[in-house]
Amino acid sequence: INLGCSDKSVSGRGAGAGLLSTPHLIAEIFKKLSAALEVPVTGKMRLGWDAGSRNYLEVAKIIEDNGGALIAVHGRTKQQGYRGEADWEAIAEVCRAVKVPVIGNGDVRSVADIERLKSYTGCQAVMIGRGAIGNPWIFSRLDREQVPPAQVHATMLLHLQRMLDFHGEWRGLLVFRKHTERYLASYAVPHDLRRRLLTSASVEAYRQDLEQVFGGIG
Repeated sequence: INLGCSDKSVSGRGAGAGLLSTPHLIAEIFKKLSAALEVPVTGKMRLGWDAGSRNYLEVAKIIEDNGGALIAVHGRTKQQGYRGEADWEAIAEVCRAVKVPVIGNGDVRSVADIERLKSYTGCQAVMIGRGAIGNPWIFSRLDREQVPPAQVHATMLLHLQRMLDFHGEWRGLLVFRKHTERYLASYAVPHDLRRRLLTSASVEAYRQDLEQVFGGIG
């Protein structure tokens, strides 16, 4: 159950992180779903709506008491969005307060951060979001500098093809272009070439420009 989405179009109508302001609804949702479903019912939450209403311990207990099997905690409030530092101490408090497994989330950008978060909070697992953009290899315990350029190139081509297969040629390229900057962030790409990749309207031209990028990398 998503109790964490901070997007205004979601939270503003009482869904996502908006549910944090209505704990009685959270209790009702988890109670009914856990009674009706054979699969485990889990929740992803933030710390509260804003700094003045950080009700994460109350919400975590409600989830547990109404059949929730696992809780993922993003260490920020709805108001923070993705700004500021994630509060790992708050995640640790949730771990101490409930008996169900807790997944920690927030500011995991490197392999070392995975173990730091687990050690600091006592959480059983770690959820990674933005830290995986441009470095999906973090799930294989590899930091970006450990990934050979040839592997980055091959992964970008595979990622692009999957986007094309799913969205169609024009939208697939448009959606994939957003990942280009993060994939290439650690490389010195000439400005004109980088601009062409970020604005390309042709899949074939994009692939050719990408070939030029990696052809010029050691």
